[in-house]
Amino acid sequence: MPKVLPEYLETRRRQILDAAAACFARDGFHQASMQDICNEADLSPGAVYRYFRSKEEIIEAMCERNTVEDAETIRAAVDTESTQEAFNELTRIFLLGVQDHESCALSLQLQAEAPRNATILESVRKGRVAVRDALTEFIRRGQERGEFNASLDPEAVAHVMCSLYMGLIVQLQAEPDLDLMAYARVTRALFDGTFAGDQQPANAAFVH
Repeated sequence: MPKVLPEYLETRRRQILDAAAACFARDGFHQASMQDICNEADLSPGAVYRYFRSKEEIIEAMCERNTVEDAETIRAAVDTESTQEAFNELTRIFLLGVQDHESCALSLQLQAEAPRNATILESVRKGRVAVRDALTEFIRRGQERGEFNASLDPEAVAHVMCSLYMGLIVQLQAEPDLDLMAYARVTRALFDGTFAGDQQPANAAFVH
């Protein structure tokens, strides 16, 4: 029997997870069935069950994948000695993220299901911790360089940053026409010290 390459297995696994994400975002966790996922992936049930024994395993794997990808994205964005460049890149990611409607819908599904499902709750927590840790390290480095208020708890600042992002996702469900550029400018002003004054946020062109 010919050996199956790891690259093929990973591609097939990603195909299933992407199909599941589309189903969950569209129909919700409870309404979407394994057969729906098979149809979306254009695979037979046998092919899907070879990788995942249940819908719950798919959800858990999806959360784990998102955790790794989100944390890596944040770390790459802040991997610079320029705080301004880091904020610009974080803002770009922030704006792109909230415009990914499927991803936002899935994130809300996870948040809603977490209090009722211990497995999902643990996966969501791991994802939040991974992103928060990356942001906390960014804030801590900025404090060491004298760029941020050293009296603030860097983890608390990271919590606020995450809350702003999640809050916007929720708000967009009711107000899809919300001005994202204006939101981004105000968010930047909150963090660069210009919110309380009448000066322009640093490098305001970053959202154009």
